[in-house]
Amino acid sequence: MSKTHLFSPATLAAQCDLVDTRLLTDPVNGSTWVYTYEGSEWGVQLMAATVLAYGAKTETTANGGKCRMVATFAKDPTTASNPAAEVPIERWDLDEELVQISIWAIPEVIRQLNAYVALFGSGLTPSKLKKQITDAVQNGEDYPLIDRDGYPAVYRVYNKLVNNVEYYETKRPVLSKIRTYTDAYPSRTQVVQRETVYKTPSLISNFSVPVAIQNTLPIDPTDAETPVNTDGTLAGVWSWKLRGVRLSYNRATARWEESLTWAFAAWDKDLYLVV
Repeated sequence: MSKTHLFSPATLAAQCDLVDTRLLTDPVNGSTWVYTYEGSEWGVQLMAATVLAYGAKTETTANGGKCRMVATFAKDPTTASNPAAEVPIERWDLDEELVQISIWAIPEVIRQLNAYVALFGSGLTPSKLKKQITDAVQNGEDYPLIDRDGYPAVYRVYNKLVNNVEYYETKRPVLSKIRTYTDAYPSRTQVVQRETVYKTPSLISNFSVPVAIQNTLPIDPTDAETPVNTDGTLAGVWSWKLRGVRLSYNRATARWEESLTWAFAAWDKDLYLVV
């Protein structure tokens, strides 16, 4: 076999040969490329240092004056000379976390508070109305408002507070993208300081969400399930908030691991940049 081979400038003084290449495919973890080199101790050591810079895991054995080194790559090593052609190893996780939310934050409760104030309020505001109900509960008094049948959600809040229920538990979808790439890869994520939320189409286009994951993402809830302002306009926008960016660099292998995490909720569009 020719001594001019992958990762070899010239011939390494004729002291190292690429003697075997194998492609191993795993349906769960993806493909790995296994290259086997043989030669002198000096030649193999030089080759090991070279492939290490491209993120290979190496195993070297010696038998007499001859050395053998097996290099295992997590991606096709033939792209090493063209970093832009590198395809990062990518994994997506979709999970649901449990969060505690105030019962006053239920969208229908907010709507009914606003509607009650609009109909009966002379100097009354939603916050004053909430205080009347809270004070009645604390003082052991009856429900202070009229027309409990016309505003059932508000009346249910009163009953919940009587039973010491101030929060309710709900599920929030959380999406994570984890990818690894070599130090040479030119398209690393840049940390953005400003808090940003992405509508689902924007999330898909900006972060290349694969179709398999797209099909599992939640559908935007209706306006009736979205919090509103006191003037009736929508206070939130159903979107994905980028709430975590983690970059880890392994100097020994010259590889990066990047993790991005988004949480789906009706995020307040006055507080976050909506994309």
